[in-house]
Amino acid sequence: MLPPRSREQPTAEDRPGRPVHALISHDIAETQAWLNARLRRDMRLEPLGPDGFEARLTAHALAGAQLIHAEYPQGMRLKRGERHDDLTIRIVAAGGSLYSAGPQTLAAVPGRGLILNTGLCDSGEYGRGSVHTTFTLPGEEVARILQGAFGRPANERLAIAATIDLASADGATIAGLLAAMEAGLTGEAPLAQTPQAARPLRDALVLLVLARCPNPYAAWFEAPVAAPAPWQIRRAIAFIDAHEAGLLTVQEVADAVGIGLRSLQEGFRKHKHVSPHDYIKQTRLARVRSELLDPASTRSIESIARHWGFVNRGHFALDYRTAFGEQPSQTRRRR
Repeated sequence: MLPPRSREQPTAEDRPGRPVHALISHDIAETQAWLNARLRRDMRLEPLGPDGFEARLTAHALAGAQLIHAEYPQGMRLKRGERHDDLTIRIVAAGGSLYSAGPQTLAAVPGRGLILNTGLCDSGEYGRGSVHTTFTLPGEEVARILQGAFGRPANERLAIAATIDLASADGATIAGLLAAMEAGLTGEAPLAQTPQAARPLRDALVLLVLARCPNPYAAWFEAPVAAPAPWQIRRAIAFIDAHEAGLLTVQEVADAVGIGLRSLQEGFRKHKHVSPHDYIKQTRLARVRSELLDPASTRSIESIARHWGFVNRGHFALDYRTAFGEQPSQTRRRR
């Protein structure tokens, strides 16, 4: 019989290079703190019924993502606190879970996976006997994967909420990738010891989900694969990405690369589907957001914005809200 309460227990796999953690607990506040620390969320947990609470959890870190195996024999309810955008993929082995996102309710049951941004959800419920595996990656990491794949900033909020049939080709592939991750993080944990292999596996899963489920970036995958951008445009992008701080004009980029302003503008529109001015702005906004989410940053919001070239407070606030769907102060409160 389990003790009334058990603190976090290291598993046999807790060795250098194998960050595995397990928790067996009858304390819902302890479970809430454990989950929030790993998922960087502000969740509020409640018992599902009057007959107690129990959680059996195992967490693995994978290239910035968390892979959590969870069992809730008595079930659980959850409510969202501060928003934090992410990409969450859940595969249910037993029981089921429900998420409410505005007027929409999504159900994950055996044979049907769940894919969503939990930052859009208002509440959730895990049924009695729920057993599931969940992959979660912060929204800013998803944006970096998209930018790396398509060469343009991904600043639009990740609006995704869907279920997927695990018997379908897409569903079976997604479930197979998750199973490969879980297998690679247990036992000898080859993926934990080889991050160079873990990251491409993570990226493949994320890109497959975004390509096959409705979301703001699905159209990016439908466009024909463009020819590689000419070296001048690649050099311009590298110059923008490497620029440390302050104002940066399109003319300065053109001068640094050694091409005319019009050629630079045409090259960006053709190969990156965005103007160089907008690419610069989107890159700067992403840098601001990254620092606002950094717990180590002590600078004020105004100081951070000014550092990255946003000198007009009103214009900055509007641009930031348009890009990320929230005010800079809301982003800072979630770190």
